[in-house]
Amino acid sequence: MNFDLEKGISFKIEGELGKYQTLPIDALIKIAETFQNLVLSIAKNDLSSDNSIDYNNFKIELTDFTKSSSVPSFVFTPRIQHTTSDYKEQRNIISSKLVQLFEISDKGDYTKIKDYYPSSNSSNDIIENLYNFTNSFKGSPTTIFSKDNLSLNFKVKKFKSEVKKSLLTTVVNLVEDKVEHSAIARLIVTTKGKKTSNRIQEIISGQRHTIAYSPEIINVSDKQYILKFPLHCSFIKEDDFYVIKNELIDITATGLTVEEVELDFNEEFDFLFTRLNEMDDNKLSKRMQDIKLAINLFVKEKINGIR
Repeated sequence: MNFDLEKGISFKIEGELGKYQTLPIDALIKIAETFQNLVLSIAKNDLSSDNSIDYNNFKIELTDFTKSSSVPSFVFTPRIQHTTSDYKEQRNIISSKLVQLFEISDKGDYTKIKDYYPSSNSSNDIIENLYNFTNSFKGSPTTIFSKDNLSLNFKVKKFKSEVKKSLLTTVVNLVEDKVEHSAIARLIVTTKGKKTSNRIQEIISGQRHTIAYSPEIINVSDKQYILKFPLHCSFIKEDDFYVIKNELIDITATGLTVEEVELDFNEEFDFLFTRLNEMDDNKLSKRMQDIKLAINLFVKEKINGIR
């Protein structure tokens, strides 16, 4: 059966609830809410967590209420939130899972839910939401069908509360010690059109590894320093600040953005280089003499008058 919530799913409600070929507002709201919760429950339990998911893409909207009958129709919202994943593929998965649950309801064998959802957490969630949905019709005979095609249909069989209770599993959550540590990751960033996705290629952990800022040219004001080799510095983020630090020449720069911290580092480098080379070595401490030696070792050429 080709059921597709993208195109529309209808509920033909008969019996007491639909005998006047109308539907009370509170009943319509209840049906819509429980159906929405069932759809979101499927999204939560069946879509891969490896993909980007925006649950707003799985909201439903009332698209039709057939004249002179109690047949509301629902579709996926047309208000799309684009992500790096294919939302249409995700919607197809949800539609196919809905069919499985409608088949269970049609046969009235709700024990089959656990065949599709062996995990206790997942099965409990689906059981609760399917129970609420099937009971939102208040026992009135209801047929679920693909919009505008009544030949493709499922009946809603009663989901008894005692059956629901027998299916629910008590989940014991074991509290495990939480261990956190910092790590560096190498990402593969893929851009396709306007979409950008990334995946972790490698994780490197340990205190001996850090992200580096390694300039070969330092620009500041109207001056430019050409270095003999890259000046490797640590690059970290502490709270809301970026920090670039080089212990060899004793420079620590900070900034709220990457651009700010790089500019601060360049200005500190320029000040230190200029100040140390204006002073005689005999007026410098041993530590500052070592820094002067190191910073001069890095600088291949200083160019003034850069515009």
